[in-house]
Amino acid sequence: MPSLGLGYLASVLRNKGHDVKILHSLKEKFNFKDFIRYIKENDFDLIGIQMFTFDLTPTKKHIKIIKKLSPNTTIVLGGYHPSGDPEGTLEFFSDVDFIFSGEAEIGLPKLVETLEKNKNDFKDVPNLVWRNNGKIIKNPWKLIENLDEIPFPAWDLMDPRTYPEAPHGGFFKSFPNAPIIITRGCPMQCTFCAGKSVTGNKVRKRSVKNVIEEIKYLKNKFGVNDFLIEDENFTLHKDLVKEFCETLIKNNLNIHWSCPSGVRIDTLDKEMLKLMEKAGCYYLSIGIEFGSQRIHDLTKKHLTLEKIKEKIDLFKYVNIRTAGFFMMGIPGETKEEMIKTINFSKQLRIDRAQFNNFMPLPGSALYKELREKGMEEIDYDHFFVHDVGFVPEGMTKKEMKKLQRKAYLEFYLRPRIILSLLKDLTSFKQFFRLFKRFIDGLK
Repeated sequence: MPSLGLGYLASVLRNKGHDVKILHSLKEKFNFKDFIRYIKENDFDLIGIQMFTFDLTPTKKHIKIIKKLSPNTTIVLGGYHPSGDPEGTLEFFSDVDFIFSGEAEIGLPKLVETLEKNKNDFKDVPNLVWRNNGKIIKNPWKLIENLDEIPFPAWDLMDPRTYPEAPHGGFFKSFPNAPIIITRGCPMQCTFCAGKSVTGNKVRKRSVKNVIEEIKYLKNKFGVNDFLIEDENFTLHKDLVKEFCETLIKNNLNIHWSCPSGVRIDTLDKEMLKLMEKAGCYYLSIGIEFGSQRIHDLTKKHLTLEKIKEKIDLFKYVNIRTAGFFMMGIPGETKEEMIKTINFSKQLRIDRAQFNNFMPLPGSALYKELREKGMEEIDYDHFFVHDVGFVPEGMTKKEMKKLQRKAYLEFYLRPRIILSLLKDLTSFKQFFRLFKRFIDGLK
């Protein structure tokens, strides 16, 4: 998918007069030989890399290539992993010049300006992590208060029409589709989540007018009619949801939209769901997580199994597809409790499910707790939801993978689910992509 983070950074840099390119290596099907050729063919003053935890090993190889072929290029890292563990990341990547922890739309242009003036003092660059005479300095955080002040992502550098027909979740109404963000920040305290290490606790919202302008731009310029709202908690703000839906209806934009990154189920009500459906919503992912009340309480999810059942029942009033997010392997969770999660998923009338193995994400409360307890070094090359990056006490890696396979097979190999999936398929190409994802989850 297009990266909203890189798109926003490209826009703010271009507004300052800089020449910017975005390279999405996965989309371009680059291998390392292709990347070597790309660096040789271009002359960059600065290269920024958006990095997730799973990317540590390949990122190190990319950096080695850059340093060898373009030793004077400044290298900056950002994204979820550097935000969750900024000092550790800068120590791990000895050849990296700077790291941004959290949002970088304010700090990155200021860093470039400081570098252009050949200054060596970076203390005034918000969210920057840097070295000063061998000592790692972490500058104070600064969040963007008014999201309307940021220009739209540089969509011309990541044309939605050039991406594969495979948004996360795998299902869509039409192509091309595009991700958008309406809010940033999350006030919830889930101990397994690291989202706040990037966007903070404070919720900030774009105006509906600003969002509609971007939707119209994407629709008119690129033919996008299907939008993926990537907010962490869009439905947490009922007034915003109501205004957004009513404005879409009033403007007769005739678009489809979904929330594939997940919403809190306790924020939903019958009136809201009916309005969302009327405004074009067709798909919601829901963070259900566990089938054990003890684990819900342990992770500060602040949900009850009864509330989940009650809210899922509301979907009988609307034609909105649902996917449940589930997790297994929380520290302290027993095998019996994981099986409860699998069984609970089958009791709920949801259309799809994703069963993730727990990963101690840098920046999360559980990551900090495990580190303080002397957690062994993590094998980040296996740090992925369909792999086993963490094994809870009393379990083995083999047992964890076996439970994940059991979850997928028992949930999906049921007539109701199979018929629902077939009904939503738009092409054989989509079927094969989804089948491949299913098989990947079983490996």
